[in-house]
Amino acid sequence: MDQVYNETAKIRRERLGGLSPMRWTLIEADRLGYFIGVDFDDDHCVTRLFLCHPESIKMLSAWYFVILIDSTYKTNKYKQPLVQLIGVSPVKKNFNIGFALVSDETKETYAWVLSQLKNVLGGRRPDAFVTDKEGGLGVSVREIFPSSAHLLCVWHMKKNIEAKMISLGSSRESAEAFVAGHWQTLMNANTQRGFQQRWVDLQNSEWGRNLRFMNYLKGEWIPCAQRWAHCYTNRVFHIGNTSTNRVESAHSSLKKWLASSTHKIDTLFLRYHTSIEGKVTELRKDLEDSRLKVFSIFLQWC
Repeated sequence: MDQVYNETAKIRRERLGGLSPMRWTLIEADRLGYFIGVDFDDDHCVTRLFLCHPESIKMLSAWYFVILIDSTYKTNKYKQPLVQLIGVSPVKKNFNIGFALVSDETKETYAWVLSQLKNVLGGRRPDAFVTDKEGGLGVSVREIFPSSAHLLCVWHMKKNIEAKMISLGSSRESAEAFVAGHWQTLMNANTQRGFQQRWVDLQNSEWGRNLRFMNYLKGEWIPCAQRWAHCYTNRVFHIGNTSTNRVESAHSSLKKWLASSTHKIDTLFLRYHTSIEGKVTELRKDLEDSRLKVFSIFLQWC
């Protein structure tokens, strides 16, 4: 194994050609036609990096309607968050719009990431963004894309409610039953009047006697119901995307390609590029299969 590691390190040194990993990555990304966004600190060190594959730019120009955003960790030696932006194709498959390697998850950083996305989109504006309830990200979405709807991930919402119930003394089984029962019923209300009535019913149920829990729901989730309750979100063109599970799947897929959480930026970039190339090939096949299926149905009717 030492011989393998030594040879790998030698190949990497030759590839870098005396350049720093970041400098090499910027040059290589530019050569491959990536959209590149870079931000520096006062010492001219890179603090934020946004990259978008040229094929992703093409796909985004056609399928920009819904964008899902989430962060992940343990992808690089610098221990920096990696923000992934995911789109949805006509055959309901993910495509990776781009990623941002950032130094923190402040409102200012998310605003910078979304500004880079806005540059890639040109004049196009998504119908909806789907994120978790991360304060800085939500504020930035509404500031940078004020005409786009901002939906909250219902999966994260349910997990947060379950965790809160358990912290207040409920069993895990009881918490899961509440979320799958009363809360799901509230969330599925198709009219505002129905939503209000179900909320009243919930407060009058046995759960309403737990004042600390009711106050949590009133303070944390009811005020933002327009971003998760069906009576509101059904008015938004979200193509069935009301959670960031697609981004979680993309995180998992990327980490499998990386195979390590300690890569420097050049190796992270190369493996990301390889994963995107494979996804593009797979997506093209899915689109062609879909066209053939539609054409076959058309011939049957003829």
